[in-house]
Amino acid sequence: MDELNYHDLPGLIKLCVTGEIDMHEPLEVSNHMKNQKVEISILKHFLILSQRDSKSLIHILSTIRSRIKEYLLTLVGENHFIRKYIENVIQEWGESMEIEELFMDGLNKCGYSEGTDILPYEDLLEQKRVSEEVSQKLQMIEDGIKERQESYTPVTREYAEQVQGRIKDLHGQCTECMGKLKKQCGGAMEKKSFIEPKHRDILIDLSIKPKSMYVEYLSVVSKEESSILSTFMSDLQNVHIPDNIHTIFLNYVITINMLKKEINYISNSFKKLMVDTQPRLQLLDKFTDGSDELQMLVIDETANESKQSLNETETDQSSGFGFSFF
Repeated sequence: MDELNYHDLPGLIKLCVTGEIDMHEPLEVSNHMKNQKVEISILKHFLILSQRDSKSLIHILSTIRSRIKEYLLTLVGENHFIRKYIENVIQEWGESMEIEELFMDGLNKCGYSEGTDILPYEDLLEQKRVSEEVSQKLQMIEDGIKERQESYTPVTREYAEQVQGRIKDLHGQCTECMGKLKKQCGGAMEKKSFIEPKHRDILIDLSIKPKSMYVEYLSVVSKEESSILSTFMSDLQNVHIPDNIHTIFLNYVITINMLKKEINYISNSFKKLMVDTQPRLQLLDKFTDGSDELQMLVIDETANESKQSLNETETDQSSGFGFSFF
């Protein structure tokens, strides 16, 4: 099969927001010749477009969540009967609140600004880059010391001071990286707990309420308001109720769950980087805690050099004699 005709990212996001795509159903994608079709999950489609368009999955999902929320609030604000029906569902749950509260979560407690990415994926990439850079620089230092040892090159005071300076810089870089990893990991777990809507049960209930139930409720309300103008307004409002309004609510709930899973992945990635960074930080701590091990290395190498010189002298002195019984 030749290359598939995937949706463009803005178009796919729009279809999810308007409910024209049901995010729990597979998507049918055809090839360029239109003679073959395959089904792929919405998640796989997102991942493919993420690679192609250089957009992180957390960015795609954050955008969908924010835009669905905005779209639903606009529908509620502009359509009297959508508002009345949702208020009726809220009452069925024994709750008394404004519809806008349906979408309330705890993200405002952690400084989240609506419309932005729930987590900046770039932070993970940056700390991964720093961790790898520290590892490479530390390996270069170790290789340099090993090379001198294998070639019996004395470690001079100048060389030791140079290495100590590089290690000190690496220690600062590594310490800063570990601090950021801990902070970002904690922030990720905090947002995972705060992203859950406070009234998730009602949102799930609305995800199984098709347009027909809105229309049925609309007819009851219209009978109570039997004027010609009321009937006309009812018909007009009916036209503006999306055919797949239940799917929009369903996509909202699914998107939040996908976001929680992606946040969990990012948090675990931070933890893994912390585990990888810890041994390097401990090693660098040994050279910066005042033990002055490199200075000891200079002394050891000087002693070894003197010892080697003494051995060579003894060898030269004994080489002129034959066997000795003493």
